[in-house]
Order: sequence, then C-alpha cells, then structure tokens
Amino acid sequence: MADFPLAGVKVLDFTRVVAGPYATRMLSDLGADVLKVEPPEGDVTRKLGNPGEGVSGYYLQQNIGKRNICIDLKAAGARELILKLAAEADIVTENFRPGVMDKFGIGWEELSRVNPRLIMLSISGYGQTSPNRKKAAYAPVLHAETGLIARQAEIAKSNPADIQLSVADSYSSLHGIIAILSALRVRDQSGEGQHIDLAMISVLHSVDDYAYWALDDDWPKPEENTVWEAPEGRRILITGDMKWMWKMFATRDGLADPTPDGADIATKVQMRREAMIKHMLNHASFDALTATLDRLNLAWGEVQPFNAEIYEQPSVKALGVIVDVIDDAGNARRTVQSPYRFSKSKSGLDSEARTAKRGEHNVTALQDWLDMDDEEIRALSENKALISQ
Repeated sequence: MADFPLAGVKVLDFTRVVAGPYATRMLSDLGADVLKVEPPEGDVTRKLGNPGEGVSGYYLQQNIGKRNICIDLKAAGARELILKLAAEADIVTENFRPGVMDKFGIGWEELSRVNPRLIMLSISGYGQTSPNRKKAAYAPVLHAETGLIARQAEIAKSNPADIQLSVADSYSSLHGIIAILSALRVRDQSGEGQHIDLAMISVLHSVDDYAYWALDDDWPKPEENTVWEAPEGRRILITGDMKWMWKMFATRDGLADPTPDGADIATKVQMRREAMIKHMLNHASFDALTATLDRLNLAWGEVQPFNAEIYEQPSVKALGVIVDVIDDAGNARRTVQSPYRFSKSKSGLDSEARTAKRGEHNVTALQDWLDMDDEEIRALSENKALISQ
C-alpha cells in the first residue's frame, strides 16, 4: 500500500505567520509528524481576519494537519523539555529574528549538541550574520527593498503598492523545504545534521526572473502580459509583448495596419493598439475572441474576480485544489490542498483533517516522542511550562 514520502520524519516547528508555517504544512502533507510549538499567547494569525467561532482561515490554511504543543519558553523546565524534544527530532524549524533561539538556550549550538543528526532551518529577513539581521522583515518590507514594488508600479503605470501575495514568505518556505530535503539526503549519507541559514532577501533575488535586467543595467520596460477589454464586458490577459500580438493579428487574422507612411514609433504603437482593441471588441462574443486567440496560439486567461467562484472552474475542481476539513471549533471549513501528485506515494489532507487547539497534544505528543509519564507531564503543567487552552 502506498505510503507518505516523509512518514516517520519528526519536525519540531517554532515558526509563525507564513515564512515557515507553509513549509511545515507541506512537510505535514507529505507525511511528516509536525509538532507545532505555540506560545501561551497563541500564534497571532489564529485570530487574523474573521475567525468566527473557530480559528481563522489564514491560520487553518498554514497549520492544519500539525500536532500542537503549547510551551512557555520562559518557564522553569521549558528549555530542558525543548532539548529533549530536539534530541528526538529530525528537523527543527524557526523564523524568529536572529538570536532569539540563542536567548532561550535552544539555538543551533545547544540543539546540535544533544542531537548531532539534527537539521535546523532558520528563516529570517536578512540572514543570521548580515548587518541588517536584527531588522524587522515582513514580506512587504522585502518586496519594497528588492525593487519588486517599484518595478510593478512602473510596468503598470500606477502608484507603488505591495504585491497582494506574500511572495517573500511563500518562496522562502518552498526553498526551506528544498534545503531541508537536501540536508536529509546528506545526513543519510554522512550521519551528520546541519544548520540552514535562509535569508528571505536572498530568496527573492534568487527567484526573480527579471534580475538580469538590473544586473546588466538594461531595463527595457517592455509592455507585455497586458489586460484588454473583451466582449460581454469581460477582461482578458494575453501573454507576450505587443509586437508579437500585432504580428499575429496582422499576418494571420487580416487586421490592416492603420498607420500612415512615415509615422513615428509612438504613433505606430498608439494606432496599432487602438486597432487591436477595436478588433478584439468586434468579436461577436467572448468565446469567439478566445477561439481566435487559440487559433493564433496566443495564450490567454480571463481576469477573474477574487472570490469563491475561482475554485469552481472545471480544472480547479478536477485537480482537487480544495478540500473539506474541520476547524478547531468543529466547524466544517474548506482550505487548499497540497499540490503534490505522486504516481506511487500519498500526499495531502483528507476530509477528516482538523486544526489543533493550542496545546491540544501536550500529553499525546510527549508520550509519543519522549515516552513521558503522567507525573512528568503534570509537573510541567504545574510549572506553567506546558499550557493548555
């Protein structure tokens, strides 16, 4: 029977918000036993947005499937408990500012001493040793400092505004997974663990497929991937630059060139653009326009409103992008499924998946990971090192 690829792998997860929680959510979906360590005050994203009776959809999306233990790192016995858990873990993940884990006596040096096979991922804005290592670095800050916001505004001819996707966080999570799996392979060969220092600013520059323009000091500001008005009051994005679109319409769809002889470049661009706008709107229907684009082999996508209907598209439903789950209050909810589809292995959530309450697995996790008895667990609770909701 098919099994999950990471079955048996233990992850001790200190991460919060997105950079880190998304990585450990995916590790959990791949079968790892992820034990989220939540502070007494709770992860700030539990109540982000409109949680209603249960946890927020934001928290649910990033943390469903994980077990949860609530530890007050300042309490007596907490450090010793973390060291015991780390000794049994394969992976530790954290995205505090550099130095925070060391302050509590659970930094890389201490954890690797109790478990030389441990792999530890530290995600931070600027890395563990850079001049800006202590600077607060949420995703929008890094979007600004890497030029993404200014570039998007320049291309869109709009005021600068943040990208409405936590690109820095999400990509850092994904690169964190790659680094973890690479380190696991090294450990399988050498028996030794290692620390991964992942700077979000480095990740953004790494994934930027326009980086060469800045590095070559050649920023042509191409007009491409433009959104156009379409029949029936709809809007459509067509990929490619305007020169290629014009060539396709003119040579393969009979669109006549409206520009007079001797016209300058700006005039040609403007008149050809207006001709293409009129040509597309003259189609009898939206489907007629898309049939033309398909015939011309121009890739297109309808600009969809951001609402629940985007998950009703045939391909989205066929791929099982959305899964029915249960939140921490027992309410039926929906969330996104992991994208992995293996030919032989399992992955993802099932309909029985639910979000753990804060501290829900204090007892069972400590019994499973450490074979800890009731008296030891009771003592930790009495010391307020362990907190239950």
